[in-house]
Amino acid sequence: MILDFLNNKINGVTLTAACGSDKGLRRPENEDNFYFDGTYLEAESNGTRRCLTLEKNIDGYTLLAVFDGMGGGDYGEVASFEAACQAYDYMESGKIIPFDITPSLTDMCNEMNRRVYDRGINLGAYMMGSTIASLFFYSNRFWVCNIGDSRVYGFRNGRINQLSSDHTDEVLMKEQGITGRKPHLTQYLGIDPDELCLEPFIKSYRYEEGDRFLICSDGVTDMVDENLITEIVNRSSTPEIAVQRLIKEAKNNGGKDNITAIVCFVS
Repeated sequence: MILDFLNNKINGVTLTAACGSDKGLRRPENEDNFYFDGTYLEAESNGTRRCLTLEKNIDGYTLLAVFDGMGGGDYGEVASFEAACQAYDYMESGKIIPFDITPSLTDMCNEMNRRVYDRGINLGAYMMGSTIASLFFYSNRFWVCNIGDSRVYGFRNGRINQLSSDHTDEVLMKEQGITGRKPHLTQYLGIDPDELCLEPFIKSYRYEEGDRFLICSDGVTDMVDENLITEIVNRSSTPEIAVQRLIKEAKNNGGKDNITAIVCFVS
């Protein structure tokens, strides 16, 4: 059931968040990255040695995002890094328009796409790309913005709801009876902007005191089922504990992909 995220503003709201990234158990390197309110990983990194944490009042712009470099393409770690760098540059540039957040986020995605595509051309890559899943907080609202299959979940009154929209061919696979493979991406950062116009999924809601959120790469969702994700996020006393448990469970279940998670609480 779709949860109602349209409620009144809570005054004096605090955002508490944690971020962690791990290369998992099967991949030789970490192709994930993130943007954690101004912080991101270097281009070549095995992840975070410890969780990054954040606590702040929601009185300005806050962007939290996860980027997953395409494992089936070239230079996935470069793609996610360039996307994270462009997110930083965009947030620092002052281009966000307070009364027009959705067009601003669309513009940011297009700039990230162009940067990843141009970098791929410079490297001679046949295909280089990254997903993005993000939350943008401003005033009494938050915006979900994603391209690809990295996800954003919201938790309210103990229930989980996927707030992002997967850009994959899963529906087509079901219609044609195709099995035995993971759904392919239909959109990602790094597509030739002259051939395809990106259509990021963007939706805005009002937040409520007690809301909890998870942004993650598919290294989490492919390894940990939604029931356990819900239990971990709802029962953890801090975002840091939730992130640590999600990474641990993903690795306990095989750790087949890179694992990146951002958990945040609104209080």
